Amino acid sequence: MVLPIEAPNDKSAPAFNIARIRDYWLGGVHHAELDRKYADHIMVCAPQVPYLVREQRAMVRRMVRYLVQCGVRQFLDLGSGVPTMGYVHEVAQAADPQSRVLYVDIDPHLVRDGQELLRDNENADYLEADIRRVDDVLGAPRLRELLDLSRPVAVLMIETLLHIPDTEEPAAMVAGYVDALCSGSYLGISHFSATTELMNGFMLFAQMFGVPPVVTLREPEQVAEFFTGLELVPPGLVPLPLWRPDPGDDPQRNADRVRVPTGLARKPGV
Repeated sequence: MVLPIEAPNDKSAPAFNIARIRDYWLGGVHHAELDRKYADHIMVCAPQVPYLVREQRAMVRRMVRYLVQCGVRQFLDLGSGVPTMGYVHEVAQAADPQSRVLYVDIDPHLVRDGQELLRDNENADYLEADIRRVDDVLGAPRLRELLDLSRPVAVLMIETLLHIPDTEEPAAMVAGYVDALCSGSYLGISHFSATTELMNGFMLFAQMFGVPPVVTLREPEQVAEFFTGLELVPPGLVPLPLWRPDPGDDPQRNADRVRVPTGLARKPGV
């Protein structure tokens, strides 16, 4: 289901940035006044979204810690946005300073900021590339310098596929990355599904503030198809707050109804 929530590619389009809006909701500093303005507009129309973004970041921390416990020390994060506020390299390298992380995004401004943030980190970097061009990403010299694809790698697509419509064959793209990985590697995905509240929020945004960005919402069954051929880690594909919560976590009421399917799967041996 494609819904208008990404600025159209024309000169009249608003210059807000979804990644920087998320940074604002997470309490970061890498955003501009226009990003804050549109973030506040979204909050008016869909007040649950900032909460879900924060829950998603907390889940990433849990997922990365789990992967490190499983022996993974290499991470490829696709469609990365701003790599701050407890993101992949911070969590992985806190557990093991030798963990290696490569972020990838198509936005040159985000890449520039990310490279500056990682300037003194020899085990993490930020690559400017179109993640839909799998061969370009996997063949990039910097990726080959930083990651050893003959050893397990965790590929993370956190809210990434939301921005890739079915016409661009996201399943083939995901399979392209998975096929390049050795057995024992992992794929992590978190993806928004449609809800009545979210769809009403999009309509309200359009009425009050104009054209929002464009996203493709997918049902959990559709998200599950991206894991074809892989072994889902318990508890499987579940609502975001229920993916391996930490002891003592108190998920919100009706957490099982949160329509953000999330899962991690392992590539089996031959």
